[in-house]
Amino acid sequence: MHREHRALDPGRSVDMRLAVRIVAVLALLAGVVFFFQGIGVIPGSFMTGRTEWAVIGAALVAGAGALFWLSSMVGPDGRR
Repeated sequence: MHREHRALDPGRSVDMRLAVRIVAVLALLAGVVFFFQGIGVIPGSFMTGRTEWAVIGAALVAGAGALFWLSSMVGPDGRR
């Protein structure tokens, strides 16, 4: 297959969108854990009760939401 044809392959953009969504979900889960440890809900870590970890967690959650939203804007053919 030529390089131009691979770039336009609909299956390839679906695979990329799935990979981005998996990364977004993992970042969301980490962000939630970081946030709740930062505010002291989840005990037992050096992060517990530390405001900076709550802020980092909130930023991860926001970034994961943005990634998920952006990945949903791309159609199956790789375009909007």
